[in-house]
Amino acid sequence: MDRRVRRTRNMLAQALLALVQEKKFDQITIQDITDRADLNRATFYLHYGSREELLADSLEGYFDELVQRIESITAVTPVWESPEANEMVFEHVAEHADLYRVLLGKNGLGYVINRIIDYIAQFSEAHMRAHLGTVEPQVPLEIIARHVAGSLYALLTWWLMNDMPYTPRQMAEMATNLCLMGSVPTPALLSQT
Repeated sequence: MDRRVRRTRNMLAQALLALVQEKKFDQITIQDITDRADLNRATFYLHYGSREELLADSLEGYFDELVQRIESITAVTPVWESPEANEMVFEHVAEHADLYRVLLGKNGLGYVINRIIDYIAQFSEAHMRAHLGTVEPQVPLEIIARHVAGSLYALLTWWLMNDMPYTPRQMAEMATNLCLMGSVPTPALLSQT
């Protein structure tokens, strides 16, 4: 991507992310965004078709950075066996808690929520394919990945909306246990604890 394009998109993203912290997303206009970024509306439309598209693109930048950090520790250990990887996710959300409360709360944005879940699912599926090799699970990987993404999204949302009653590490360990042991406590699983 051209450096000027990257710079312009970054200016728009920073403007929107700042505005989201000040007022409800549905009250933010494209004019508000371009005024804050000191750009004109035509420039906005050269890069994005809507506020939602800009917001999702902005969040993907955060996710890309997080994924790079996670991949550095999961090169050998699969992500689903790594509380450290899950801890990084919870720490990331805690670090940007105000933003994520807006996005994931009761007035959350469906478009953005779906993009977040898609992003997590794509990462999870790629990671599983890399670590499972020729092993074929009983359930298709895309279904497992979607389940993992939805579960992580639900845990993150609950955690944020309840004022983060557990540390990122505790949440990471619980999320990892849910991935490894399943979410329904069967007698066989209970006897393993």
